[in-house]
Amino acid sequence: MRADRVELAFRRAAASLLEDGATVLAAVSGGADSMALLALLHRLAPRRQLRLVVAHLDHALRRSSAMDARFVAEQATARGLEVVTARRSVRDARRKDESPEEAARRVRRAFLLETAKDVGAARIATGHTLDDQAETILLRLARGAGPAALGGMLAAGPGPFVRPLLAIERADLRAWLKRHRVRWREDKSNRSLAFDRNRVRHLVLPILTKHLNPRAAPHLVEAATRVREDAAYLDVLAAAALAGASRTVKGGLLLEAAALRAAARPIATRMARMALEVAGADPRRISARHVEALLALASPSKGALDLPGLKAERMSSGELRLVPRR
Repeated sequence: MRADRVELAFRRAAASLLEDGATVLAAVSGGADSMALLALLHRLAPRRQLRLVVAHLDHALRRSSAMDARFVAEQATARGLEVVTARRSVRDARRKDESPEEAARRVRRAFLLETAKDVGAARIATGHTLDDQAETILLRLARGAGPAALGGMLAAGPGPFVRPLLAIERADLRAWLKRHRVRWREDKSNRSLAFDRNRVRHLVLPILTKHLNPRAAPHLVEAATRVREDAAYLDVLAAAALAGASRTVKGGLLLEAAALRAAARPIATRMARMALEVAGADPRRISARHVEALLALASPSKGALDLPGLKAERMSSGELRLVPRR
C-alpha cells in the first residue's frame, strides 16, 4: 500500500465504523499512529459532519509524559478541536495481579470511557494498525490462547471502540505522515525490550519478515481472520446446543451431562465455557483447565469441583449443577 492510498483505506474503514454526524472521541498519545489517526479524522470530519474531540491520558510513567500531553493539546488546538487531557498514575492504580502494560490498558480504557460519556461521544477511535494486530496474534499464540482470542482485535468493539487503521500497515502510515508533514513524538519506552509487545515488535516480527516472508504481518492477520470466522460459526452452534441442553434454576444452571459428552469436542468445549459464564463465572478467570475440569465432571460418576466463583457438581439425575459459591 503506497502512502497516497492510506487515506482511501481509512475512508473505506470509517464508512462502516462511523455514522454521519456522530461525535467521535479520538484517543491520541502523540505517537505516530495516533497522530495519523487524528490527522485523518480531521480531514474526514467536514465531509461526514463529525464532531471530533481529542482525548489524551498522561500515565505518569515517564519524565517526558507532561511534554507529550502539551504536544497533543497544542496539535488539537491548532486544528480547532476540543481536547480533554488527564494525568493518572498507573503505578498507584496497578493491581497485584497486573503487569504494568495491563494496568496501563485498564486505566486508559476507563479514562476513555468516562471521557466519551462526558462529551457525548458515540465512538472512541484508537490508532491500532495492522502491525499491532499481527503482534497481538503472536502474543496470544505464544500464551496459549483459544481460537476466538487468536482472531485478534475487531475493527469495532467491544462497546464504543473502533479501529479505523486496523487494515493499514505502520510503515505506510509513517510515509503518509511524512508526505503530509504531520508531526509526532517518539516514545523511547517503545524501544525497551522489557515489555512483551516490544520484544515481538523488534525481535520476532522482523525475523519473520526478513527470513520467511516480507508479507508476514499481513498473512498473519489474514489467517487470524479465517480463524475468527470459523470460531464465530462454532460459537453459534455451541450456543444453540447449550440452549437445548440446559435450564436456569433459582441460584444456578443445570446442564445435561449426556449432551456435553455427546457433542463434538470443538462444540463441547465451547458449551462448557458458555455454561460457566451463564452460571456467573468471571470470563476473564475462566481458563482451559477449568473447561477441561467441567468436561471431566460430565463423565458417568458423581463428583464436585470448585471453579472461578462457582461450585459444580454432578447430580444423580445426570445433570451438572453450577451455582455461585458463597
